[in-house]
Amino acid sequence: TLGMGMTRLGFCTLVLASLTTLSAQLSFKPGDIELAAGVGVISTYAKDGTTTIAPPVNLRMDVRLSPNFSLGAYAAYASFERNGRILPTGAVQDISNESFQAGLRATAHSQVGEKFNIYGGGMLGYDMATVEESIDGQPKSKGDEPSFIRPEADNNALIYSAFIGATYYPKSNLGFFGEVGYGNSLLNVGVSFRL
Repeated sequence: TLGMGMTRLGFCTLVLASLTTLSAQLSFKPGDIELAAGVGVISTYAKDGTTTIAPPVNLRMDVRLSPNFSLGAYAAYASFERNGRILPTGAVQDISNESFQAGLRATAHSQVGEKFNIYGGGMLGYDMATVEESIDGQPKSKGDEPSFIRPEADNNALIYSAFIGATYYPKSNLGFFGEVGYGNSLLNVGVSFRL
């Protein structure tokens, strides 16, 4: 799957490079700063039948190094639980997962018309998860676990991901974005502000 992920990232980069050569002149310049806040629409753990305690939220700050490239900082938080999961042994399992992610993002941009910016890139970061599990008062199980549970020693992990998105700017300093990628949510929407 790493090869497939790299292939998808390569494809997204090729598409963005092609769009850059066809686009109008960008209104961004080196040194421009953009702040963005988003909320996850599709949780990474949706397939595990979890209940959302705190919705996936994220903040980021991007600095343009050139009109078509930015480097940014990213932080995200989410909290989920799944109670009453019946294990094959008949025991009842309750799980909670609180996750904080932080990382650096490198992003390629392309202006499409006067109000749309298409972007894509990659992130390298760190995931700090707090997982609590109870099984009828017995020790933790060692198998058949949902994907949002990791062994206790592996609750903190290095993460990497690719993303692609678009921002619509009704005003030059205000934008609304949608983004697909792997993080605490598979689909994020939000608002961005240019300083």
